[in-house]
Order: sequence, then structure tokens, then C-alpha cells
Amino acid sequence: MKKLFVLACIAVATLCQWSCSPDEEQAQLENPIASDLINGFSAAPLLGDVVLENMYEDEARKLTDKTPVQIVTVLEGTSRVVINARFRGVRDFGFGFPLYECELMDESIEAMGGIAQGMSGSPVGPPGRIMGALAYGDSFSTAPTRFWVTSIDAMEAAIDHQTFGEILAQEAAPAAPAVGINATYTPVKTPVMITGIQSHRIQELSSYLENSRYNFVELFADFGAVPAAPAAGNSPGLAPGDMIGAAIATGDIANAIGLGTVTQVYENKFVAFGHPMFGDGKSALPVYRAVVNGIVPSLAVSYKSASAYGNPIGTITKDLTPAIVGELGAPPPMIPVITSYHPANSPTAIEKQHRVAYGQEWYVPLVAAITMDALRMELSNATVDGTVTLQFQETDTIYTEPFRSASPVPFLDVLLNVDRIVQSFSSTLSNSAGRATLKSVSISITDKPQIAKAELAEVTAPEEIIPGESVTVSIVLVPHWSTAGNERTIQREVTLEVPEDFPAGEANINVSGSALDFVGGLGPPPDGIPIPDFGFDFGGFGDEEERPVPQNLDELIKQMEEDQLDPGLITVTLTPSGGFGGEFPGLPPDLLPPEGFLPPEGILPPEDGEMPEDGEEDGNDDGEMPEDGEEDGDGDGEMPGDFPLPEGFPPLDGFPFPEDIGPPPTVEAELTIDGFIVTGSRDTTTVIKGEDMGDGMMPAEPEQPMEPAEPVEGE
Repeated sequence: MKKLFVLACIAVATLCQWSCSPDEEQAQLENPIASDLINGFSAAPLLGDVVLENMYEDEARKLTDKTPVQIVTVLEGTSRVVINARFRGVRDFGFGFPLYECELMDESIEAMGGIAQGMSGSPVGPPGRIMGALAYGDSFSTAPTRFWVTSIDAMEAAIDHQTFGEILAQEAAPAAPAVGINATYTPVKTPVMITGIQSHRIQELSSYLENSRYNFVELFADFGAVPAAPAAGNSPGLAPGDMIGAAIATGDIANAIGLGTVTQVYENKFVAFGHPMFGDGKSALPVYRAVVNGIVPSLAVSYKSASAYGNPIGTITKDLTPAIVGELGAPPPMIPVITSYHPANSPTAIEKQHRVAYGQEWYVPLVAAITMDALRMELSNATVDGTVTLQFQETDTIYTEPFRSASPVPFLDVLLNVDRIVQSFSSTLSNSAGRATLKSVSISITDKPQIAKAELAEVTAPEEIIPGESVTVSIVLVPHWSTAGNERTIQREVTLEVPEDFPAGEANINVSGSALDFVGGLGPPPDGIPIPDFGFDFGGFGDEEERPVPQNLDELIKQMEEDQLDPGLITVTLTPSGGFGGEFPGLPPDLLPPEGFLPPEGILPPEDGEMPEDGEEDGNDDGEMPEDGEEDGDGDGEMPGDFPLPEGFPPLDGFPFPEDIGPPPTVEAELTIDGFIVTGSRDTTTVIKGEDMGDGMMPAEPEQPMEPAEPVEGE
């Protein structure tokens, strides 16, 4: 009877413990593992608080091969379970800290998909201990699956590690090189669930996102929304093995949240993932609790189907090689991003609101592109008119820049245009003028099925122009058929004011659109395609003043505003055909050499009119070509070019050498075809009439037929 009473007391105490578990308060949201699932594999559920003691490197190195260890993680709902594995050794890969190699020992977990993306950060160690976080695995692996564990020593060191961003926020200081990453093994990546994006866009983004920043994340097109409100009494605390979400952006459509596992908790701080998320160093991502809806198996690497819920419970403050570091408490501030989409033929615009984490400004263009793509609901050619408005914390000056593109892929065009504008300020490499912290971003997009593209087709100008008069140039453009009205062409006229001192002779009139037509659309070229420079370099001489380099944010804003070009802009330029008044400058009469003047011997080519081949004589007395620094072989002891000017030759003072010659005179006028993208370039010629050809300018003369050369003796 006494034994029966003792057993009854134990049973009651156990039931009380279960009923007092903090997980019970969130039973509806947490969706604990069902009993039939528990019977399907050997993982044991952990009830109540989970407290695990750290096992540091010196102790972990004493473990023998095949020592049993456990993985603590979430496979379903929010309940933590224990998965059996075993230790296989310490591997010093050159990370700056050791990795522990382990082996999964649960056939039922292998059958479910094995090590899955989203498990990164799961604590690993002997029962009741943490030696580190599950961080790396093998792709296309077969049972028994090997995985590698980042040591808890390195993860703890990340808590106090000073990031580059923190150093820049204080004062300039030398930066240490980053820890090297060994790519022999595949990281158990952090799945980043992006809502609102169509699945095929993930592949299209591969080139845009192709750099080392994304080595540790995998993008997934997901169904979902902004994290829902938590259940009443939801605890903000975390424990080893809990699933969390680090939010890049949240909002009406384009949510993006990276999901992983907490490794260890230190009062109000915690470490997770066992590898970087983006490797940003200083970070400011809001942290959410997350729920797992099972493992999705894959022949390559499985992943957890998970989603964040509730309100943010803290902030990811550091993103380093061994771990991400977070703090529980108030969430960080984020950048408000408002996207207004105006569909074709609709009287009203649709407005969507998002918030993007600081340090993740690269996602602002994605918010705009994903929002437009989701609302337009079709894949088709279109012309997009957009406007990006940026407000900053450092200045009250607001920057606004419009863009227009005609493209078969408006999604990418919006993405690239918004990215170019935002990165001009937010990228520390692009912006050297001053710190620019975005206070808010507004993006307006108007989507039209008409292709607003017009190509220059014809230019007409008078055959003769008298300096000092106005000249009318007629321009004909052919628009895309979808924007053509009753007339198939667009005709415009522009007036050129020709100055009285414009050089006489033949001249060229060039008409050019401001847009370059790239394959795949109009607008800025894709990354890696250089923009050609059609300007001419005259050695820095001329009347134009060099622009000052912007030294603060306001100066940068002003300069970028000055650089904006309307894609419908047409530039008309009148230039002398030879660049310097019909011909290159001749010699003034007082600088002409005396009649019959010949340069000294050794300057002219040999008598046969041909230059010597290698090894042949040069036609001089010595039969040798002069070496550098030697005599020329003509016996005068001087190198060619050192000869004195002959008697009667005028001095060279005042000769118009290149430094005295500026750029060719030009006359320029502009007009804009509103709402269009103008491409192409056309030229026509004219004659500038006048008696005075200008000092130092040779008049243009008609070409004379060349007289046949006299036959050379022996030919």
C-alpha cells in the first residue's frame, strides 16, 4: 500500500510538472509533436525549460571516437526534441577555431530527410551538455549523415567581438582581416522564406544576388504573411534548441525571414546558427519566435518548413563567422518603405507598406519589384514610369529621382533602377561623401502596356548656314506602334543659335537620344556592362570647369540631381567637320619654313623611299641603325632632332602646339519628347559660309584627285 501511495504521488507530481510547463500556455500556437509522429522515430520530446551546460574545447578534445552525443532541435511545432548522434573527432579546418565532426545515428530521422536547412544552430553535445552548434553538412549525402559542429568557444567569443560597423560608428581604425571560410563542406544554410515572390523569380535573382554574402542562406518562395500576433502570456524568453526567425523585411507582401536554431542563452543574450547569416558584422535584424511545420525532404539538402509568429522579441546585433549574436528585449528600428503601384488604365493606385531592417538596404529594390510583380499578375512587355524618394536622418534635404524603362521584364528593370538609386547613398563604397541613413523610402510605379519608345529616323537642316543667325533643324522620330497616333511619325523642330565667330567650312549636325538600347530592355545597363564614353579628351584644356568632388551628403544630393537625364531628351550638336574648323590647324604664314627647306641628313628616309628592314642599312654612311643613346651614324655626333634651325627659319615661339588648342567650338540645343524613351543617333552635314575663316584655321577645300606617282626606277 505504501509503495502504491508513493507511485501515485510521483504520478501526480509529474502531471503537475507537465501542466506547469511554460509551453502549455502556447499549446494552440505551438502545435506540439503528435503522438503518432513521436512513435515514428526515436527522438524524445523535451518538456519544460531546457538548460544545457557548456563543454569547451579542452574538454571536447578528450572525447573518444563514437562517443554518444545528442542534437536538440525542433522538428514539429515548437517542442524541442533530442536526436541521437555520435562524436567522430576534432577537425581543425583553418577557420580560426575547431569544428567537431559527428554522425547522425537515427534511421527514422534519416528517412525524414536527415540534416535539414534550418537545423543550423541546433545545440550538439553529450546529454545535458553543449559542445557547439550544428553548422555544416554534406549535400546529396546518404546515411549515416556526417555533420560538423562549430565550437561553443568560438560562438561565445563572437559576443564580445567588435565588428567593423561598430568601429566605423566610433572612429576610424585599422581593420583586421576576416576569418577564412573553408568551402569543402556545405553549410547547413539558413532558409530565407520570401513571401509574395513568384517561384521562377528566385532563379532570375541568382545573378543579382551572386556573391559571397549569400553563401550561407537559401532563398525560398513561400506562402505566408507578416508574423501573426502571439498567444496571450507568450514568454519572450528563449532556450537552447528553440527555433527563431531573423527578419530582413516584413510587411503587406514581401516578407523575408531567415530561420534557424538557438544554440545557447546567456541571460538576455544568445548565440545561434553556428555560421553567419550574411556575414555583415554589425547587424540590426528583429528576432521572432518560429514554428516548424515538419521537414521537407530533398535529394540534395532537406529543409524545415517553418514560419515566424508573434511580435519581435529582440535583435540580432552581430553576424559573424562562428554565429549570430542576439539580445532579448525591444526590437530595432526599421526603414519604412511605401510602394505605390498604379496599374494601367486604373484611376487609383494600390499602396503597400513594408519595413526593411537597417543594414539590409539591398532588399528595398526587392520590395518594390516583388510588390509590382504580385499586383500586376501577368508577365508581359510594358513601359514603367517610376519615382524613388529618399529621406535621410542626417539632412532635411529630400532626394527624388524618376526613371522610365521599356522592357520585356519590368520586374528586373524596377529592381535594377531602384537598386542603383538606393545604393548610390547606402553603399559605403559608392557613397564617399557622407553617411546616409535612410529615414524612409517611397517608390511610385506607373505601369503601361504601351511601349513608349521612339527612335530617331531623320534629320533635316539648311545646306548653308550664315554665322550669327538662327538655324532650324527638323527631327523625325518613329515611335513604337503601340504609342503611334494618327500620324505614324513624331516631328519636332529645334533652333540652333550660331555665333558670328563660328569657323567657316563644312560642319556636322548630330542628333542623339539620351537612352542607350540594351538587350533585354531600356535603361541602365546590367551589372558588368560598361557604359561607353563617347566624349573626347583634349588633355583637360577648355572652358569647362571641373566639378568639385562632393564632401557631404547635401553636396552629393545636389550633384546627383544635376546628373539626372530625362530618357526622352534629344541633344542637337553643331560641330566643325574637321574638329577644328574644317581641317586641322595649319601654320600661320610667319611660321612657314623657307622655300626649299630640307631637314638635315638622317631625318629623311633613304633615297629608295623605303624604310630599312631589320638588319639592313639605314641609308647613312655607317650602315647601322643608331641604338638608344648612340649617335645616328651620320658622323655629326648628334641624334636626329637635335639639329639647329636653319638660317631664315622663323622662331617657334607662338606656334599653336596642342596646349594652345582647345576643344572644337560647338553649338548645342536640347528638346524633350515627354513620356518617351528616345534612342538612336543621326547626322547631317552643312556648310558654314563666311569670308573670315578664323585665325589659324585652314578653309575647307574640295578634295583634288591625286596625281599618279612617278614610277620608281627598276619597277
